[in-house]
Amino acid sequence: MIKCHIVQDLLPSYIDGLLSAETEHDIQQHLQECEACRVLHAKLSTSIDNVNLHVNKKEIDFLKKVRKITTKKVVTGLVVLLLIFALLTYFFAIGSPVSKADLIYTTNVEGDMWQINMELTNGKALLVKTEPIYGEKDSNGVKPVIGVLVKPRELLPSLILESDNTSFMFGSTIDSFNKSGYKVILRLGDSDIVFTSDNYDK
Repeated sequence: MIKCHIVQDLLPSYIDGLLSAETEHDIQQHLQECEACRVLHAKLSTSIDNVNLHVNKKEIDFLKKVRKITTKKVVTGLVVLLLIFALLTYFFAIGSPVSKADLIYTTNVEGDMWQINMELTNGKALLVKTEPIYGEKDSNGVKPVIGVLVKPRELLPSLILESDNTSFMFGSTIDSFNKSGYKVILRLGDSDIVFTSDNYDK
C-alpha cells in the first residue's frame, strides 16, 4: 500500500499521465480508499485545467494581436506602394498641363496643310494628346466632328520619353477650316488658344 505523502508527491505526474502503468494503478487504488488524497487530486486537476485555459487564452490573444499588426502593416505597405505608383505614373506617363510661359508655338501653311509647331522650354519632356471636338447631334442622331483639342503635357524625362523630346508638330488640312464652325484648340494649363478660319493663317 502506497503512503499518502508519496501519492501526493506523484499526483502532478499522475495527472499529466507521466507515470508507469503499475504506479498509476497503485495510485488509482489509493485514491479510491483515501478521501484526503482524492480531494487534493480534484484540486490539482482543476488548477492545472485552469492554468492551461489561461495559457491558451493568452496565446490566442497574442496571436490575434500579431495578426492584427501584420495585417495593418501589409495594408499600409500596399497603400504606400499604390501612392508611389500613382505619383510615378503621373510624373512619368500622364504629366501635367503645360503653361503658356513654358511653350513656344508657331503656325505655318505648307501646301494644303496647316501646322502648329510646339516646343517646350523648361527642360521637361513634351507629350501631346489630341481628341476630337464634337458638335450637336444632327437629324440622324450623329455628333459631327467640328474640331480638334490639342493638349500639350509636360513630364519628367524618362526611359519612355527621352529628355530631348521637347517638340511636337500637329497638322490639319486647310479644307477643314472651311467647314462651318471648325476649330483647333490649343489647351494650355492657364489658357486656351483657339484657331479658326479667321486666324489660322495669321
